[in-house]
Amino acid sequence: MSLQVGIAGAGLMGRAHAEAYARNGVQLFAVADTDPERAEALARTYGARAFARLEDMVAAGANAISICLPHNLHLPAVLYCAERGIPVLIEKPHCTTAAEAWVIRKACREHRQAPMVGFTHRFLRSTIELKRRLESGEFGLVELVTDCLVAKSLGPSAPAWYGDRAAAGGGIVMMGGIHTVDRLRWLLGSEVTAVHAVCRQADAGEGVEHLAVVLLEFACGACACLAAYRSPAPGHERRHRYQIFGTKASADCGIDEFDRQQLSISAGGATAIIECSGDDPVSAEVGEFLASLREGREPRPGLDDAEIALAIVLAIYESARTGNRVLLTDFMTRYFRWRLEDQ
Repeated sequence: MSLQVGIAGAGLMGRAHAEAYARNGVQLFAVADTDPERAEALARTYGARAFARLEDMVAAGANAISICLPHNLHLPAVLYCAERGIPVLIEKPHCTTAAEAWVIRKACREHRQAPMVGFTHRFLRSTIELKRRLESGEFGLVELVTDCLVAKSLGPSAPAWYGDRAAAGGGIVMMGGIHTVDRLRWLLGSEVTAVHAVCRQADAGEGVEHLAVVLLEFACGACACLAAYRSPAPGHERRHRYQIFGTKASADCGIDEFDRQQLSISAGGATAIIECSGDDPVSAEVGEFLASLREGREPRPGLDDAEIALAIVLAIYESARTGNRVLLTDFMTRYFRWRLEDQ
């Protein structure tokens, strides 16, 4: 059977995925979006067919799907595809609650599906280089990590659902902080053991948090201080920088824009600067999804990583709500028990 890729959602990430498939040499088959003009515009750009619903796109022959929908629509889309044996690449977070995560896990087990989840930071060249150096022992024992993300304001160009808790599941932590959580787990090769967090939202009501300061404790002994902020200033450019401090070396990485990163490694009184210009991590991510289909294997990262990252984000919210330090084992026992039972 020939590969016929469809994209569910013609928004910002849907457009990014369409471009990534093109760069991987794949002709896009279809685009589905409830906004017919948006679906038609994206489909026309890539020579694809446009549909109003995921169901119609699948009925027409789409047999691999990128799910680029608002977070609250991930669950029904994943279930629909799983029941039909259609592999999916899901934009993060794969869902927004532990209950949804369990439903997805059960459906994927039943239908023997292994979704990929879009943690793009793993495919940044700077992240890959840091991972290699950390695994080589070059840094010694990592003791401290700092990570500061300042995102753009939710101006008129931003999707309305970004500021809707029911649709998004959360604010800057669910949107951007989940990438940081996954990246640090992967880089350190260690699990988070405890969380202590403070979150703030700009107004009262059912909005989402625009500021978070989080302390993560890792099993390897490292502590990570995360700061995430959605700037209200119009025109503010995205800023993202993190540092890793080990007993032998340290790293300073700027990932303001994915296509140009700068990584500095300091050790023994010398500093090496590694420029990562022209990077295309979304295409690399889509390339992994396509490779998993060709090779008949599970893609990476998958549900395991998605569930752990989601659990940490939800633990951050619980800590912020209660003012207490949250132990991850206790939190997982209460809300993600199936993960502990599977081990």
